[in-house]
Amino acid sequence: MKNLFKNITVGVIAMMMSVGSVFAEVPAGFKASSDMQKFRTDMLSTAKSMTTMKSDFVQVKHISGMTKDIEQTGEFSFKKDDKLSLEYKKPMVSQIVMNGSKIKMVSGGRSSIIDANSNPVIANLKKMMSDCLSGQLPESSKDIKLDLYENDSQYLVYVTPKNGRADHMEVVVAKNDYTILSFKMVEKPKANKGSDYTMFTFSNMKRNVAIDDAIFKVQ
Repeated sequence: MKNLFKNITVGVIAMMMSVGSVFAEVPAGFKASSDMQKFRTDMLSTAKSMTTMKSDFVQVKHISGMTKDIEQTGEFSFKKDDKLSLEYKKPMVSQIVMNGSKIKMVSGGRSSIIDANSNPVIANLKKMMSDCLSGQLPESSKDIKLDLYENDSQYLVYVTPKNGRADHMEVVVAKNDYTILSFKMVEKPKANKGSDYTMFTFSNMKRNVAIDDAIFKVQ
């Protein structure tokens, strides 16, 4: 179980900041939006007033060929500008902490620490997550492409990196208060197989609540 957790978390880190193909179809239930600049401005304005955030989350890992998805639940915490924590509660207790240039993974009572600066993938992961939560979305560039879609109640930001292992990432945001509802990371499909993906769905989100810095301790 410990190795399974480690493999899943390393896979999540790789997928969240790897890169892939261009999305050619509008996602089901959404339409293309021309409001990217307004979306950026409003999301940034809302995020400026947020210093901390805490929520419950469900993580689903879908692996092609497996008959059942792997589901984990826990609590997510964020503190500006660079502190993130995923505390897994079920089916096993574990944790991923991102603080400054350090990443800590805890499982089975043992912890391992990675220097994010020595791994560009992990460093970019941390930056992407912090930027989204701080309302600082990256611009489309030679390395990454962003498309915006919407329906009556949600925006969907479709992130397409240009190289690497992942096909794309989807970020769903509530229109009424710019709360991030979900992240989905989809890998490139393998030969004769569908795409693997990891999805986080957030609920019971609370902004600007007191969070003990001990949660983000890395040592």
